[in-house]
Amino acid sequence: DSDGCNEIVIDFERQTPTVYLLVDRSSSMFDMQYWEPLKQGVLSVVQQLDQEVRFGFAAYTGQNGGVCPSLDRVDSLATGNYQAIRDSYEALQRPDFKGETPTGSAVDEVAGLLANDPEQGPRYILLVTDGEPDFCDDPNVTCSRDNVVAAVQRAHTEGIGTFIFSIGGQVAQEHLGDVANAGAGLPVEDRDMAVHYQCSGGEASYAETSGDARFFEPDVNDSQALVNEIGAVVAGVKSCVFDLQGQLEVDVDLASMGLVEIDGEALP
Repeated sequence: DSDGCNEIVIDFERQTPTVYLLVDRSSSMFDMQYWEPLKQGVLSVVQQLDQEVRFGFAAYTGQNGGVCPSLDRVDSLATGNYQAIRDSYEALQRPDFKGETPTGSAVDEVAGLLANDPEQGPRYILLVTDGEPDFCDDPNVTCSRDNVVAAVQRAHTEGIGTFIFSIGGQVAQEHLGDVANAGAGLPVEDRDMAVHYQCSGGEASYAETSGDARFFEPDVNDSQALVNEIGAVVAGVKSCVFDLQGQLEVDVDLASMGLVEIDGEALP
């Protein structure tokens, strides 16, 4: 019956985010000299955050009449993955054929890998491309865009978000906005009637209004700005959620009476 408090020790573990880097390896990435500066920027970010984020990596292209999509990827998906990603990235060269941009099917393939990943925590695809998507046969771009939006929406239903980076300024901003909204689970505006007439109604889900998710168009020739922008997005997914490894029930009405300390210092 005396005043006092019980002390309970509960272990906790931060949820580690997973970011899968999906990089366009179409011929134009090399012809326009985007490949090398982008590679250095991506690897710099991976090196900086290697111990805090589980990174995966794949570069995608495809060939008309051949394999579509063609993914060169790192098998591992883990923290401490910098060296494996660097080795894979450094080994990639310009395709010895006209490398196409099958973005939608590449997103589907990577989303399948992430959906089957047994690890917990938030999961994202960071997509970098310099051109409009296709099906490896240079079709009507309207249907290819619809295909990408649908793939990103499918990924989101599996709990996988998508960030889109466009370099070189060749991708329509409306499409980038659509992909960004799909990746954030926000509505995508039904503005292009050609989807209904030319693409058999389309694959993606559309709404009357559009969300306001952000897409990214960094200057690939400004190395520090490129690193900063990619780094900010990746760092922003680091979770502030901690899983409590034990039984603890918090009465929200009394929560302000509690004390939280990190390394002995009280948090406000």
